[in-house]
Amino acid sequence: MVTLTCSSEANPPVAQSGYHLYKDGEYVSSGQSHVTLDIQPRHRGQYHCQAWNNISWRGSDRINSSEINLDVQYYPMNVSVSVNPEHIVEGGRVNLTCSSEANPAADSYTWYKRIETIGSNTLIHVGSGQVLSLPSMESSHGSLYVCNVRNSLGEGNSTEVVLAMEASQHGTQSLSVLAGIGLFLVVMLIAALLLFRMKQKYEADKNQTKLDVRLNGRASSSEEPQDAVYSNIHILPSSPPPISNPYSPSASHRDLQKNTSRSSEVEIIYSTVTIKPSNRNAPNHKKSWSKGKEDDISVIYSSVVKSS
Repeated sequence: MVTLTCSSEANPPVAQSGYHLYKDGEYVSSGQSHVTLDIQPRHRGQYHCQAWNNISWRGSDRINSSEINLDVQYYPMNVSVSVNPEHIVEGGRVNLTCSSEANPAADSYTWYKRIETIGSNTLIHVGSGQVLSLPSMESSHGSLYVCNVRNSLGEGNSTEVVLAMEASQHGTQSLSVLAGIGLFLVVMLIAALLLFRMKQKYEADKNQTKLDVRLNGRASSSEEPQDAVYSNIHILPSSPPPISNPYSPSASHRDLQKNTSRSSEVEIIYSTVTIKPSNRNAPNHKKSWSKGKEDDISVIYSSVVKSS
């Protein structure tokens, strides 16, 4: 507890409301006494008192006291750790700086590193001084660090700070290259699969087209029967060859046979005529066709006689 009391000589005396207390130039309270029960570091500073009794002196009715320094001592507080540089790479230099508020000033700095093992969690001493320097960062340095600060009144610890390395630029580039290669291979594989599927589909469509053509060809041939009609044309000789009288005594039996065969010779010419049914879609077409050609097609036989 701290009590600040103002006093003065005045006639008439200064009333209680005539005293004001200031800290570092800022108003604190009124009254002849000011009591602080729980002194804190924030209470340290320069204090002065002001008094007046409505009588001016040398052009002023307010008189200030001399300043007094209120010195509040305390153990280290607000301990913190800063890391430089912020981005840590393997092989780089790293500095950890410990700072705190203390009165009197801190006279001891100790660094600890937390080691976690199975079933245990301990702090080991790794250095002393306000700055902990790591000349070459290694993976084994990565861990939690804490700073302990002491003065004549006590000690205080910082919050734990994590020290971890970032991947090097070379490693990052390698990972980027590998990722790009992997992506390219995936794209090529997908493209190859798509081309293979398209080729299979093309071959299947091609085979189906060939099958359809064959089936259509067979259907057309079965649906459109072609019937051949033969016409016999007889051409008679214009002038029959002279034959001797068969009853003539001079005619021999061989001449008689020759003349008889010549007179009966006929020259036959075969002509093929294709006739399609006039109504292919008639429901009784197949039935009538099976009964006989004479129901659907009329055949005319012509005899052509060549005159002399």
